Order: sequence, then structure tokens, then C-alpha cells
Amino acid sequence: MDYLYLLNAGMYLIIGTALLAVWQRHRAQTFARDMGCSTVFAALLPIGYLVHTEAAPPWQALGMALVVVGAIPNLLFLASGVLQLSGRRLPRPVAAVITGGALIVLLAPPAGAKLVWWAGFNLCVLTALGVLATRFLWRTGAGVRLVGPLLITLGLNQLLLIAYAEQGLAINIINATLLRAVIGAVFVLSALDGALDEAGKLARRFQQLTEHAVQGVVVIDGQRILYANPAVRQIYGLPLGLGNYIALADLPPESFCDATLQRQHHALQSGQTDIANWEGRREVAGGRELELRFEAWRVEWDGHSATQVLITDDTERNASARALLHQATHDKLTGLPNRTVLMQRLKEYCYLADGSLHCTLIVLNIDRFKLFNQSQGHVVGDHVLKAFAAQLRQVLGARAELMRLGGDEFAIVDPDGANPHDIAGRLQSACSQALRVGGSEYVIDASMGMAIFPEHAGNAEALLRAANAAMYQAKRIPGTSLALAEPLRVEQLSSALENEQALRRGIRTQEIYLDYQPKIDAVNGKLLGFEALARWQRPGIGLVSPVEFIAIAERTGLIAELGAALLERACRQIAVWHAELGDCVPVAVNVSPVQLLTKGFPQLVERLLRETGIPPHCLTLEITESAAIDNLEDTQTQLRHLRGLGIEVAMDDFGTGFSSLSMLRELPLSTLKIDRGLIIPLPAPDAVAVVTAICQLASALALQVVAEGIETLEQAIAARDAGCQALQGFFYAQPLTVADAGAWMQRQLSAGADGRNAGDDAAAAVSTM
Repeated sequence: MDYLYLLNAGMYLIIGTALLAVWQRHRAQTFARDMGCSTVFAALLPIGYLVHTEAAPPWQALGMALVVVGAIPNLLFLASGVLQLSGRRLPRPVAAVITGGALIVLLAPPAGAKLVWWAGFNLCVLTALGVLATRFLWRTGAGVRLVGPLLITLGLNQLLLIAYAEQGLAINIINATLLRAVIGAVFVLSALDGALDEAGKLARRFQQLTEHAVQGVVVIDGQRILYANPAVRQIYGLPLGLGNYIALADLPPESFCDATLQRQHHALQSGQTDIANWEGRREVAGGRELELRFEAWRVEWDGHSATQVLITDDTERNASARALLHQATHDKLTGLPNRTVLMQRLKEYCYLADGSLHCTLIVLNIDRFKLFNQSQGHVVGDHVLKAFAAQLRQVLGARAELMRLGGDEFAIVDPDGANPHDIAGRLQSACSQALRVGGSEYVIDASMGMAIFPEHAGNAEALLRAANAAMYQAKRIPGTSLALAEPLRVEQLSSALENEQALRRGIRTQEIYLDYQPKIDAVNGKLLGFEALARWQRPGIGLVSPVEFIAIAERTGLIAELGAALLERACRQIAVWHAELGDCVPVAVNVSPVQLLTKGFPQLVERLLRETGIPPHCLTLEITESAAIDNLEDTQTQLRHLRGLGIEVAMDDFGTGFSSLSMLRELPLSTLKIDRGLIIPLPAPDAVAVVTAICQLASALALQVVAEGIETLEQAIAARDAGCQALQGFFYAQPLTVADAGAWMQRQLSAGADGRNAGDDAAAAVSTM
């Protein structure tokens, strides 16, 4: 009897191991796993029962533990496996009922009744599983359909134990072993059928993916084509993969590169690389040439190692990319390369040159082409541009390239470094020839600027700037002309741009400040006022001349912003002096024509007076003679508004332009400042006569006269004697800092003060002469 228990356990282990081995190969067949686990745990039941009944009392408890450990997982995995076979899962409540029931019937009954109780519980569970399996699996295959009846039979086998107890145990074990073996075989066959079905699905899926793919799929063994999908046949136009294997050597060499395929195949099979990529042009059926891209990796095919190659036809995609690149790098009208290509070429020639190579760049601009378009129309203008481009190409060297930079501007790059005079002659000859467009003839002029690498510039950007600068120089010469770049001119343009940007930063960071030059009474030498003069201490450069940065401000439109900032700074300094000294001499601030004629300028001045609280008589505004003459009516309006605020207005630099005497009568002025150009020649008689005439005119109009640029005692005496009431210049003082100007003013305003500086002494010397 003991051998029967061991035989039963051994059979269960074999069946369970076989089921688990099947599941190990085909993991999708989870029912085989559950049935294998159930059978393995069932093997513990006869061993545990044998130990419980035959072993000494200390070991009997171990036998019962083996029975419990084997019985409950056996039923749970059995139930799960049957339901998995039908495509269902074991509900957790059902698993809990089975576990609880098994524990009760194994532990609660007395020792003599345990076998009968367990047999009854097994009968219920197995019969129920058999009924469910019969219902769920009846419409499946004939083999799987047997699982239900076999489980019912296995459950009914428990009646032997219920009826005969231990006397029926031998027959029960034999029947259970046979039934579990048959059930295990059914599960093994079902697992294998499922695995074959899965393999079939994968094969069909692979076939669907490859047969309908737009990319070609080829499988080779190094010598033959083992498989080729329809896309390959369509790409190459050959009947590949439709019959027996095809040798690579038998294929047209212009379509397939046998050596490349074999080399990549051997590299993949030897493990030198995991994925191989290459591309090439192939001539296929019909004489078409395709641009193909290949990607290959190692696969298993019919049990042998092979290489799968993915073939992509990039012909249309590459053609589209080339078309887009051409559009991005070429002019649409003329088909010539554009500025992008120009910079690429210049960088190639400039950065890769060995020093002996000379690259010539010519920038060409058609003169007055805007007028041509306006008179003849843009359509004719476009035809002229194309004809002009064609005419230029005919006279260029073999390697010279013509490019259109936009509008009526072209560029020519000649890497051969031809003689500049020869190039200029050929281009001027081409421009002199008439262009035939639509039955008409047109002759156009062009301005050309030439720059040579490395003589005129050391890099691509600088070379283009040099050629552009030369082209603008050529525009000053009438007719078709060519100018050679001048390094100094390029340097000046670069410096001008740098200065413009620095001025913008300087205004923003308040680098520009004010110094104050005194105005002295020509008779008694007293301080009459100051003129605020702008100064720029540029970081890293030093003091920049006002003539230079004021010109930059006017050219770039920054003069209004700069003038407003300086006016505000002067007003705030006047407010400080007024608060500290109790009064303040007038301070004159220069106003540019642009600033004066700005619509809101009087409102700006009014706001500054209100915010700073300074008396209007402490502020004088100086305007230029040219601004008044050019915009007399607008100037009158603005000045009347300012005089209405109580502000004195002076005309600066009088005598430098075409002075209008009627203008002095029509403008609400208070002061006339004679330009230093008329003061410097003093005391020459003719110069004295001019200054005297101006002073007599100003006296008749009740205007105060200030002489600027007094540098010597003789000039000061002559200006005073000519009728100038106030004198200003280096003879008295150079422009003073805020502290020095404030100290001078404090001495002037102090009651009964007698202390004087160098300027006071100079003024006193004039007054005693």
C-alpha cells in the first residue's frame, strides 16, 4: 500500500512538471501553469497521508501539515486552471470559500472522520468544477470538451472513500491517478494547440505587416534571398520571392550590390554590429534610378540564422528636400543663389584659405531701379533683372558665382582671385550693353564695390561689409562705376555703428553729464549765468567730443531723447542750487531743432518747472539759427508758448547761416549769441565792423548780445567795445564741474562778497581797460 502512495505522488509530479515545462515555452498558456501547479501540490497529499498514518507520533503532525499545504493550493490552482482554459478568471470570493472549506474539513473533524469529510468536500468541489467546465467548454474542440466529464468522474471517485473509508483508498488512488493523467494530457494538448495558434497569429501578423508595408523587407542568408515582400518587388520591378530562393549573384548588379549585402550580412552574423545602415543609388527595371536606404539586423529564419533588410525608397523625399533647400537658398525670380549661399561661399573661401588664395567679392547695385519700376512697371522690371543677370553670367570667370541678394542688388564671388581691373572692365562692359526686353532696349547703370580677401578683410562678414562700403562710395560717381574697398572706410563704418550702440547705452545708463561755462558781464565782470554743455565720458574710451556724439544722436533720432534727459538734469541741478543758495543765475540749455519742434516740448518744459519748483527766470533755452529759419512758423508757436511760461530764449550760433533780419523781429527772443567764428578774427577791423553791426541791430530790437569763444584779452576788449553785453569763452573759464560752478555762483550771490576766481580777475581786467 505504501508503494501505491509513492507511485501516485510520482505520477502527479511527472504530470505537473510536464505542464509547467509547456508553460515555460509558451507563457501565454497560463492555464497550463495553473494545472501544473495544481498537480504538483496534489503530489503532497499521498505523501502527507502516508506520513500521518505510518510515522511515529511526533511526525504525524508533519504529515497533516503536508496534507493541508498540498490540498488547498491543489483545489485553488485546479479551479483557476479550468476557468483559465475557458477564458475566465477565478473570482476571489470563490477562492476564499474553497480555502475556508478545506481548512474546516481538514482540521475540525476527529482523526477517524477526516478522510470521509475530505472526500465529501472534494466531491462537491470537483463535481461543481466539472459541471462548470462542461458548460463553458462544450463548444470547443473535442479534446478540451472531455475536461468537464473527467472532473465530474474525478469527483465521483470520492464516493469510494465515503462508502468504504480506508478500504476503498487503494481503488480511489488508482482511479484518481489515471483520471489526473488524462486531464493533464488534455491540458498539455490544449497548451500546444494554443501555442500553435499563437504562432499562427504571429505569422499572419508578420505577413500582414510586411505584405502591406510600403517599405521593402528582404531576408537573406548571405547567398540567397529567402523572402521578399511585395514592396521589394514594386521597388525593383523584379519577381522576387514568388518562387524558390533566388541567389544574389543572379540578380542585376546595377540593382543589387552583392558585395555590400554579403559584407553587412557577415558583420551582423559575426556580432561585429547589431544594426547595419547604408544607402545608395540603384538602377531598377525601366531604367529608373532610385535613392534607397537600407537597415539590417540578425533574425532566425526556418531555424537558421539570417539577416533581415529593411529597404526604404527615399527618392521622392530626397527630391522634395532638395527642392526645399533650393527654394531656401536661391532667388525665385532669377534662380540665382541668395545671401545664404553667399555667406556659405565666403566662409569656405575665407576660413579654409591657405593664405595664397585670394577671394574677390563684388557687390553690385543697379542705380535708380526704383524709378525704373515706377515708370515701366514691375513686370518689365522683373524681365530686366533676369536679362541683366544673364548678361553678367556671360562675362564671369569659370569659377565665379553670381548671386542675387535681393531687390536690385547682386553679388559676385570669384575664388580665383582674378585681376581686379580685369573684373571691373568685364563688368562695366556688360553693364554698358543694352538689354533687350519685350522688343525694347534698356541700358542701366550700376554701382559696384569690390573687396579682396585677405587684403581688405580677414573674415566673411568683414569682407561683405567692405564691399558694401565700397559700393556706396561708387554711388557718388555718376554712371556705371566700381570702387575698391578702403580699409580705413570700413573701419570708420564699423566704428560708427559701434559708437551708435554705445550712445544708446550711454543715454540709458546716464553716462552723459553736464558741465557749466560762465557768462560774464562785459562791463563789470560779474557772473551773469551759465551755459550747460553736454559731456560724454565713455567707459574704456574716455571723453568723446560733443561734435561727434551730438551728430550721432541727430543721425539716429536719439537727439530728442538725449535732449530731454539733459534738460531734466539741468533743471534738477538748478533746483539744488536754488535750494542751497536761495537764488540762482540763469542756466542756458541747448535745444535741438528736432526737440524744439516736437509737439509736446513746451508741455515737457512746463512739467519740469512744476516738478522741480525752479523759477522760470533761472532757465534759458538756446535754439540754433538754422532751426528758426527752416521752420519759422512752427518755431514762433513753440517760442511764444515758452515765453508765456516766463522762460528766456536765446538764438545760438548767430551769423553762421543765412541770417534773416526779419526773423529776429518775428521771433520772441531775449538774447543773441554771436558765433565764435565771428569772434575769433577780433580785433581785426573788418571783424569788429561785423560784430558792431550785429550789436546795433540787436540793440534796436532790445536783444542782449553774448559773444562766444572769447580766448584772449584783445578779443574780450574788442567784443565789449563793439557792443556785446556778455562774454563767454576759455579766457574766463573752461566748462566747470557742478561743484566749481556752484562755488562761483555762491561767491556771486553772497552779499558784499569780494572773493574772485581767475575768471573774475579776467573780467575785471577787461572792465578797467
